[in-house]
Amino acid sequence: MCGICGIYRFHDEDDDRHVVDAMLDRLVARGPDDSGIYEESGHPATLGNRRLAIQDLSHAGHQPMSSPDGRYTITFNGEIYNPDDLRRSSGLSRDRLSSNGDTEILLRSWERFGPKLLPQMVGQWAFAIYDREERTLWLARDRFGEKPLYYHLDQRQLSFASSIEALLVAPSVSRRIDHDALIEYVAMRYVVSPRTILAGIRKLPPGHLMRVTPEGTDIRKWYGLPAWDGARRDENDDDVINQFDELFRQAVQRCRIGDVPVATFLSDGIDSNSIQAAQVGLAEELPCFTFVAEEDRGTTRDAGADSAWGQPVVISMEDRIRDMEPALRSLTEPVGDGVAIATWQLVNRCRPHATIFLCGHGGDEIMGGYRMDQDMFRLRLLHLASRLGLPLPASVADRYLNGPGSRRHRQARLRRSSRSEAPAAARYLIHRPLATVDLRAIFGPDADLDTRWETVDRLYDECPRGACDLDRIQHVMLNTFLTENLLSFSDAAGMASSAELRLPFLDRDLVDFVLRLPPGYRVRPRPGRQNNKVLLRKWAKGRMH
Repeated sequence: MCGICGIYRFHDEDDDRHVVDAMLDRLVARGPDDSGIYEESGHPATLGNRRLAIQDLSHAGHQPMSSPDGRYTITFNGEIYNPDDLRRSSGLSRDRLSSNGDTEILLRSWERFGPKLLPQMVGQWAFAIYDREERTLWLARDRFGEKPLYYHLDQRQLSFASSIEALLVAPSVSRRIDHDALIEYVAMRYVVSPRTILAGIRKLPPGHLMRVTPEGTDIRKWYGLPAWDGARRDENDDDVINQFDELFRQAVQRCRIGDVPVATFLSDGIDSNSIQAAQVGLAEELPCFTFVAEEDRGTTRDAGADSAWGQPVVISMEDRIRDMEPALRSLTEPVGDGVAIATWQLVNRCRPHATIFLCGHGGDEIMGGYRMDQDMFRLRLLHLASRLGLPLPASVADRYLNGPGSRRHRQARLRRSSRSEAPAAARYLIHRPLATVDLRAIFGPDADLDTRWETVDRLYDECPRGACDLDRIQHVMLNTFLTENLLSFSDAAGMASSAELRLPFLDRDLVDFVLRLPPGYRVRPRPGRQNNKVLLRKWAKGRMH
C-alpha cells in the first residue's frame, strides 16, 4: 500500500523532480516506510512513490521499480491478492525475481501481457507504468475504485496523484470549484467519477485504463459488472451454497496475504460476522475489534463487542467531537457521511495492533442488502399503478420519483418504462438525495439543478443490456454509494493511520459468481427480514451463531 504521483510532459522538457518531491511530502501517511522518484533525461515521465511495506518489508520492494532491462517502471498503490497466479501465468520462476513482493510480479507480468493483464488480477490497486521504449504512460484503477487516482490534464502535461491534496502542489492545478459538482455533492453527499469537486481535477473511473503518449490521452473501460443472463434458474440450492462457500473462503483467505499483522473489524451485522466465520479452521486466528459508542455500553447494540471474537473499542461523545476535525481533514475528497468519522476512529485506535484490517464493506452492495427488498417491492407497485393509469399522491411522487419536470411528467416516464427499466425511469438511488426545495434554498431560485440527474441517467444508460431491475439498481449503487462514498472514506481513514482496509466481498471471483445468479439469491420481490442478502443468509445457517 502506497501513495503514488507523477508528471508526464507531452512536448517540452523540464525538471519536474521538485514538484513530484513536493507531492510526496503530502503522501507521507500513505507510505511512511520509504520514498523514491524515477526520472531520466530525455524522457517525459517523472514518477514518485511513498511506500507502506506490506509484502516483502526489505528494500527489495523499493519503488518506483524498473524491469531488469529498464524498459518499464512502475509506481504502485495497492495489493495483489493472487501474485502466485500471475507469476505462473507469466512463466516466472521464483529464482528469477529479486523480491518477494507483489509489485515486481505485477511489473514483470505487465512485460508479457500489457493491459491484458488487468482481468487476471485480483486485489485493489491504482498504478502507473511508464514504457521507456514506447514513451507511453499507463494509468490503471481497480474494478470498484478501492484505491483512488486523481489527475489533471492540460496542453502541456498530465499530473496524477493518490490524493487531491498532493495534486494541488503542481503549479498548473487550479483550486477553482466545479459548480455542477458542488450541487451534486450537496444533493448526494459525494461526487461521481470522473468529476471531482474541483473543476480541473478528475478521477480515473473504477475499472478504467488511461494511455498517455506524446499525442495525448485516451481512456477506456477494462471492467464491466456482470449481470444475470437468464440462465442458472434450476440450480440446486445446496450446490449454489457450496460454490459460494468455496469462493467466499477463498476471498477471505486472499485478503489475509502480507508480511504484517492482520485483524478483522466486527460489527453487529451479518457481513463482518460472516468474514469472521469464514476464517474458522484457518491456521491463525486474527484479533477482532468492534466500535462501541460509550452510550451504548451494556445495551443490545453492545452484545457482539464483548464476545470471544471481538475486543470493544469504546468511543465517547467527547472523543467524537475531538476527532471530528482530524477525521474530516483526512478525507481524500469531500464525503458527507458521518460513518467516516467512526471509521477513522476505529482504525486510529486499532493501528498499534495491526496494519491490515478486513471489513464487510461491499457486502450490502453485492449480496443485495440495505432495504433493497422494500425498495424493489415499492418500485414495482408504483410502476404497476402508473401502467394502470392510477394517479400517484403528490407526496409519493415527490419522494420516490426523482428527476426534473412535473410530477405528471415523472409519472409518465415511469408508465412508459418496462419493469426492468423502472429504476432508471424513477432515477432510483439507494439513499434519498436532498430535496429540490432544499437545494433551491442553498443555491438560489435560478440555479440549474438538473445536472445531477444527468449523472444518474448516464449510469443507468451504462447498465448491461438486458439487465433486470435488481441488476440495474446494484450497478448504479456500486458506481455511486459504494465507490464514491464508502470506498472513498474507508481508504482515506485507513491511510491516515498508515493502515490498509481489505474487502473480501469485492473479490473478483465472488462478485462474478453472485451477480450472475438469479436475482432471487440476492433479493426476493417482497419485503421481509429474510428477503435481502438471501444467499448469504442461507450460507450463514449452521456456520454463524
